[in-house]
Amino acid sequence: MLSTSNLKALIAPVAIDMPGTTSGRLAPLLAPPVDITVPEGAREQADCLLASAAVESVETHEVDFGNPCATYHQVELTLTDGFKVSARLIEPQGICRPRAEVPLVLMLHDAGRPVRGWHHMTRFAAIGCAVLALDGGEHASENAEAAFSSLIVPALALVRVGSELPGIDPARVYTWGEGLGGALAFAVAAIMPDRIARCAACNPMPLDFTRGSSAVNLVAWAPRVQCAVLLGTGLRDEVAPTEACIGFAHRTGGDTQLIAYPEHAHERINEFENKVLSFLASE
Repeated sequence: MLSTSNLKALIAPVAIDMPGTTSGRLAPLLAPPVDITVPEGAREQADCLLASAAVESVETHEVDFGNPCATYHQVELTLTDGFKVSARLIEPQGICRPRAEVPLVLMLHDAGRPVRGWHHMTRFAAIGCAVLALDGGEHASENAEAAFSSLIVPALALVRVGSELPGIDPARVYTWGEGLGGALAFAVAAIMPDRIARCAACNPMPLDFTRGSSAVNLVAWAPRVQCAVLLGTGLRDEVAPTEACIGFAHRTGGDTQLIAYPEHAHERINEFENKVLSFLASE
């Protein structure tokens, strides 16, 4: 459910009836939908996707950056069907590891952008979290639906492997992503509600499509997301419309905080990334 947002602060009552205004656009979106139901067959679809995410083997290779506060590994999974999954793993050490078991953030990147760099992701180690980042390759934004379908299973497989790593607290596994990665973060939370404790996403897309047996209509599946959610949306984003984001937020099964940014389009929002760190570190 949409528990908190800044939407009302962006609405000027006198401008609600004025065509083309932000107030007129947002005001009708404040009311939650009357019918919030999960599509028939959702459980079976989730079970099918999870079965496809079975892992046959895991290989890790250390990457030495000489940082006393973190360790770095390249991770390679082989699924039972032979499909290969690559990821980057960073774990806090030394003064950044206050306890033996730490949370794990599954990080998922946007279409048209590669996986984030090692040093950028070290920020998670600084707040006492491990991070496992899917390296899904670069996919053009116009092919986001196909990319979404092809990356759900690798993301699920990483949760399975990551939550069972030594030193990871399986009760504190989080997902975080931007754009395409945001949609994947929600999909994982919907398919594995018993595994994901928190979920954050910025400008997630696509949220409201159905493609074949391996895709998920996330707006319809939102009630399966039972964890706390932090959702950021740029009001100028024409790729991941704010309307779909608000519709998703209303339907989630857990408490959802939504922050709308009037001056941002489909882009990285530094202020929101800072809020993500606070959100994930607060549990």
